[in-house]
Amino acid sequence: MKIEEIKAMCSRSFATHRATLIQNTDRYCIIDWRREDGSSNYYVNYIVDKARGSMIVSGDLGDSIATWYNALDPAKLKGYIYNDVDYYISKIQCSSDLYVYDEDDIVNEIKRHLDVSDVLEYVEESDRFYDEDELWEFIEGEVSDSVYGNNFIPSQELRDVIEEFDSDSWEWLSYCGRSVNLRVYLWAEGFYMACNQLGI
Repeated sequence: MKIEEIKAMCSRSFATHRATLIQNTDRYCIIDWRREDGSSNYYVNYIVDKARGSMIVSGDLGDSIATWYNALDPAKLKGYIYNDVDYYISKIQCSSDLYVYDEDDIVNEIKRHLDVSDVLEYVEESDRFYDEDELWEFIEGEVSDSVYGNNFIPSQELRDVIEEFDSDSWEWLSYCGRSVNLRVYLWAEGFYMACNQLGI
């Protein structure tokens, strides 16, 4: 999904949300972001520690703590995280799921990393796989067994086979098929929209 589509979907999700400023002192800015009918669907609470430079997100969309280690102005922060989600992720110290993994995307990325001629040569020289299709069926099965909820932890068998092609595969294999969880975009978009509603 393209970033424009993601942002449009986030905006639709928050179309009836209203921001409530709980506190705005020299030290803290606390905002509740909730549907105007009071429902907890997509409810988010934002706590910005202006002095410490951290933002705590909690609510129906999961939880996170991001830290910048310097004083923060919520009016500037909203733009930082809204305009660059990867930058926001780099500041997150702990969180419910930041990433999701798709099995088909994992297999496709593995294919992109491996040279076709190396795959064919491996199959010809190996007595483990009858043909290329059997190798890819094995890889697909191992990938399927290596996805746990929102995590991809390659099995030892998968790592062993992929290392036959690329001894440095440890650098990239566990990142295959990874994409940013939609909740992160929702946190950033919600904070931006809530601040704008409140005139921050």
